[in-house]
Amino acid sequence: MIAVARTRHSSVGAVVAPLLVAGLALSLSGPNLLLAIFAVVALCVGVVLLWRPAETPILLFIFCYQWMQASIAVFHANWLGQDVQNYSTFGGQHERSIALSLAALLALAVGMRLAAGPLDEAIGRRARAIALHQPVSRFFRAYVIAYGVSVLSAAGARAIPALAQPLLAAAGVKWIFFMALAYAAFVRGSVLNRYFVIAFVVEFVSGFGGFFSDFKTVFFFTFFAFFMTGARVSPRTIAMTTAMAALVVLLGVVWTAVKVEYRSYISGGGTSQSVAVDLDRRIDKLAELVSNLDGPALARATDKMIRRISYSELFGVVLNRVPEFTPYENGAITLDAISRPFMPRALFPDKAIIDDTRRTNFYTGGLFYVAQATSISLGYITEMYIDFGEYFMFVAVLAIGYFSGRIFRWLTRSPRCGPLFGMCAASQTLLAASFLESSFTKLFGGLIASVLVIYLTIRYVLPRAFAWIAQEA
Repeated sequence: MIAVARTRHSSVGAVVAPLLVAGLALSLSGPNLLLAIFAVVALCVGVVLLWRPAETPILLFIFCYQWMQASIAVFHANWLGQDVQNYSTFGGQHERSIALSLAALLALAVGMRLAAGPLDEAIGRRARAIALHQPVSRFFRAYVIAYGVSVLSAAGARAIPALAQPLLAAAGVKWIFFMALAYAAFVRGSVLNRYFVIAFVVEFVSGFGGFFSDFKTVFFFTFFAFFMTGARVSPRTIAMTTAMAALVVLLGVVWTAVKVEYRSYISGGGTSQSVAVDLDRRIDKLAELVSNLDGPALARATDKMIRRISYSELFGVVLNRVPEFTPYENGAITLDAISRPFMPRALFPDKAIIDDTRRTNFYTGGLFYVAQATSISLGYITEMYIDFGEYFMFVAVLAIGYFSGRIFRWLTRSPRCGPLFGMCAASQTLLAASFLESSFTKLFGGLIASVLVIYLTIRYVLPRAFAWIAQEA
C-alpha cells in the first residue's frame, strides 16, 4: 500500500508541478491576473483529485476538457491584452461566469472522486494480463464486428427516430473494442501495430468526412488506451502526448477554416444536417478546401476556434437575466431531464422535442433567433444555476459528478465484464459527459441510454460472443 501511494504521489507530482509553474508564469502577464491564478489552481486541484495511473483517465479527461472550455477565454484575453469582461461578444457578466464555472468544476471533480473510490493499481495489472493473453488479431476481429453493428445501429437510428437514442448508444459500443484493440497493441510496445493502424485510419477518415467531422473521437480513445498502459511520466511520453495534442489542435484549426463551405457542399446547399454526397467526393472537397488555405485564413480560424471552445459567454448573459427578469426554475429543468429517459417516445408520442436553441433564446433574451444546421445549448452548469441559484448549483453539479463516478466504479470493478472491457466501457459511456456545452437534458438521457446498452451487452452479448475479453489468464 505504501509503495502504491508513493507511486501515485510521485506520478501526479510530476504532472502538477510543471502545470503549476507554467500556469502561474502565464498568469503574470495580462490584465486578468486573479482569474488566471484561480484557473491554474483549479486545474491542479482537479488533476490531484482525479489522477488514476493504469486506469482509464476518462474522469480526468471530463474535468480537464471542461476546464479548458471554462478558462481558455481568460488566457486568450491575456494574450490579446484585454480585460475578460470585454472579451465576450455578447456582453453579460463574463468574469463572474468563468469564476462560477471553475468553482462548479471543482465540485464536479469532488463528486467524481468520492464516487470512484480509491485507486486500485491491481486493475491495471489484470487488464494488461488479459491483453497479453490474447493475440492482437483477435481484438481486431472483435472491433470489425462491433464496427458493423455500429453502422447498422446508426442506420436504424435514422430510419426509426423514436428509437434513435438507444440505437445511437449501441452504435457507440464500437469504441469499446477500438480502445481495447489500441490497448492490446500499446502494452506490447507497438504503437504502429498494423491492426491498430488500420482501425485508426478507418475511424479517422470516416469521422473527418462527416457533417460534424468527428475526427477528435479516435484521438481521444487512442489517448485513453495509451494512458491506461501506465506509461511512466517521462520526456518521451510527454513528447508523444504533446505531439498528439498538437495534431488535434492543427486539425481543429483546419476544420474551423473550411467547415462552413464544406457543410454547405455535402448537404447540397441546404440548412439540414444531412449528408447528400458520397465519401469519395467529400474527401476530394476537403482536400480542395484545405489546399486553398493560407496564413491569414489559418490565423482567423485559430481565433475563431478558441472562441468556439470557450463556453462561458452564454452563462454571463444568463447571469444578467436570472433571477432579475426570469425567476429561478426551482429544479424544473432537472426534473424534466431525469424523467425523460423513462418516457420512451414509442410509448409517449406527445413528449416534447428537446429544443436547446429555444431554451437558450428564452434565458438569454433571444440571442439566437435562427440557428441553421446546428443546436445551441446553454450548457449543464448554466442550467443548474437557472434551476437552483448561485449556491445550490454546486450541490447539483457535485451530484452529477457523483453519478458519473458511480458509473465509472460500476464498470471498472464489475466482475462480469472484467477490468479491460470495464475500463473501455467506462470511457465510451462517460465520454458524452465531457463537454461543457451539453444540456443536462441530453447529457442525462444519453448516459441512461448508454448504461442500458452496456448493461445488456455485459449481460447477454459479452458471455456469448466475447467472453475472452473479460477472462483473466
